[in-house]
Amino acid sequence: MNDWDEGLTGGLTQGDRNQVQACADLVGRSGARQFEIGFLNDEPPHAWYAHAMFRGARIQVENQAGPAQAAMALAQKILTGAKCRCGRLVALRPGGAVAFRKTRMADGTEWSAAQAARAGQCRWRLVGARWEPSCPVPADRRVGPL
Repeated sequence: MNDWDEGLTGGLTQGDRNQVQACADLVGRSGARQFEIGFLNDEPPHAWYAHAMFRGARIQVENQAGPAQAAMALAQKILTGAKCRCGRLVALRPGGAVAFRKTRMADGTEWSAAQAARAGQCRWRLVGARWEPSCPVPADRRVGPL
């Protein structure tokens, strides 16, 4: 994700760039086939959006103040209600996670709120330019970049 147009994003702080890069990384790790961040209005104020395409289903956010905010909103939308690699429900805040009544996972299986509650929670955080879980890497997974 180093080939973006510097026109409107040239004024991003390193923290903002980290948020956009972390979202792009997360989108790729989650199995999306397409990722885009852009804006709707040619004249300021720009209404920024971000979307990711998953096997024909699009997850998107709109009307954000900037590219970093759009990236963070999309990442949070992807992670909310998700199952971590450790099998637990992803929690983005110390206070807990959100489970949906019935969720169809990327592999086609369904995960109910009751199953998610029994599984426990795994806290995810933005660390630099990457979203990271608090669980250790499973023994059968390679350590390092995916």
